[in-house]
Amino acid sequence: MSYAKILSSSLKNFQFKHTLFIVCMDEKVYNELQLNPIPSSIIYAHQELVAFRPELKEVQKERTKAEYFFTCSAQICDFVLRSNSDIDILNYVDADLCFFSSLEPLFEELGSASIGIIPHHFHWTNKSKEKYGKFNVGWISFRNDSEGRKCIKDWAKDCIKWCFQKLENGYYADQKYLNYWPEKYKNIQILKHKGANLAIWNVKRFQLQMNEGQIFVDGQPLIFYHFAGLKQIGQTQFKTHLSNYYVSLKGLLKEKIYKPYLERVLEYQITGMVVFVKEKKNHPNLVNLFLKSLNKIRSILYKDIIEINLK
Repeated sequence: MSYAKILSSSLKNFQFKHTLFIVCMDEKVYNELQLNPIPSSIIYAHQELVAFRPELKEVQKERTKAEYFFTCSAQICDFVLRSNSDIDILNYVDADLCFFSSLEPLFEELGSASIGIIPHHFHWTNKSKEKYGKFNVGWISFRNDSEGRKCIKDWAKDCIKWCFQKLENGYYADQKYLNYWPEKYKNIQILKHKGANLAIWNVKRFQLQMNEGQIFVDGQPLIFYHFAGLKQIGQTQFKTHLSNYYVSLKGLLKEKIYKPYLERVLEYQITGMVVFVKEKKNHPNLVNLFLKSLNKIRSILYKDIIEINLK
């Protein structure tokens, strides 16, 4: 919930007129947000999503928790847009985003397009990761027109049919469906702004600079950073997983992006720390041992763990 609060407050700084639609997948979070709502937000319970898309009852039984959440991304877009017909542009956003400057350059680039998607922009050392999808689901724009609605409807239907955390027949989870959208839909814009969706998989590709208190990415303002992979491993300790992409946590990345964000995470935490349930992968024991050792070595070499000192 702390992630959503940071997303909301950072968004309000640069996009005053907005409504944040939140579908709570957890009853505890829903109850908390009912008591302490996030400003400019509309809250829905998971049960409302299931009532809208009853197939989710069976889907939830046959998929892991992560796969079920992936399945729900498209269903949430369909549910929110059909429940709020006055929306002009619906932007699906992951909860672990934080905004650093105005979103106007992104909407200017979107123009009159019905759909806007952002490439991963992988650094060449991580190019192999593209097998999981050329585009990232962290931000997708859908205009409330026939093409935008069709894209959401198709995506939702596809994810109900197949959405698993594995590579199969040219697909991967909810993400690799986006690979086929540029050919499937005419009025689509591939958003190329370097400051949109900066993340662990592409930050190595760009040069970060500070100018008059603002962060720039290869000369373009940082619009939002995607804190994907972030895990709290202690009361005040976090693992960024930057080492998975051969990136060291230092300089502007550490001092101006991660530290301020994590200080706010701790500030917004109500009780205890965020606990992540890690789902086991079906690797043989020797492979698991090798991967664990490799990750440990990379973590030491690239120092991707950060301790936040509470004031």
